[in-house]
Amino acid sequence: MSLSKAYSTSGKIFEQVSKKANPALFEGLKAIEPGEIVVVRGTYDHIELLLDTLKVPYSLIDAESIPKHNGGRLLLVNCKSYGDVPGKEAVKDLVREGGRLVTTDYALSFVTNVFPKRLEYLGSTNNDVVEIQCPNDIARRLVGLNYAQCHPKWWLEGASHVFDIKEGVTPIITSREMGEKYGKPYVAVGFKEGKGEVIHFISHLELQRTHLKTKEDEKGLDEFLKNMKATKTSDMDDLKVAELESAYSTLNTLAYLCLRTPILETSFNSIMTTSPSVKSGSKSKKLV
Repeated sequence: MSLSKAYSTSGKIFEQVSKKANPALFEGLKAIEPGEIVVVRGTYDHIELLLDTLKVPYSLIDAESIPKHNGGRLLLVNCKSYGDVPGKEAVKDLVREGGRLVTTDYALSFVTNVFPKRLEYLGSTNNDVVEIQCPNDIARRLVGLNYAQCHPKWWLEGASHVFDIKEGVTPIITSREMGEKYGKPYVAVGFKEGKGEVIHFISHLELQRTHLKTKEDEKGLDEFLKNMKATKTSDMDDLKVAELESAYSTLNTLAYLCLRTPILETSFNSIMTTSPSVKSGSKSKKLV
């Protein structure tokens, strides 16, 4: 089950919903300038495709280019294993001066290399789909599904990296089902480092499949549009609710990660009332 059509349709729904119900988020995304967001190519995840769907500008680089790349306040590192991290000190400086580092799955090794004693690799998952929980306001805002019948899920790629958290690391999104199956419930976690922050996700932001577990999951586009208070257009595909929920939630998560204001230890009221014309800090953070 591919979610490519679900991302396309959910992107159109996200634009509608954010314009109407969350205009500060919509305007914050529109205000992002070229050079603010840097994406590091990975072996598996493709966060850049989701940024294309959100119509957010970014620079795409290889990991080897991190030491010589100027600019960027948000560094998105796609799933890839790292024995060493090129430009390790530059990444530390980026975060400590107020930038944000976001990593997915195998890039757990990127985090443990740059910021040791925060996360610890424990083992791997099967190719699986688990239901997730949002235990705090940050998680609820990131996932963006707030109707009673929703059952947000997270795809676990075969051999996704299960990890434990150490001192100072905050669980953001969790999964009781994943905890029961694989020993730890952490889907997304984060920690502060200097003036900035690091956020890590198990598996990918570009989800590849979901699972129909309930009768609600099997309903179609019209049901999801009703839940999200959005309007059907001719360029939307009639997909299952479970597919649309999975795609929409990761797009919404990435949208918040792209904002210029901090995510951790910050009320979302302050995030959403910050003027989109004001960057985090006096200037964009640099990687070198």
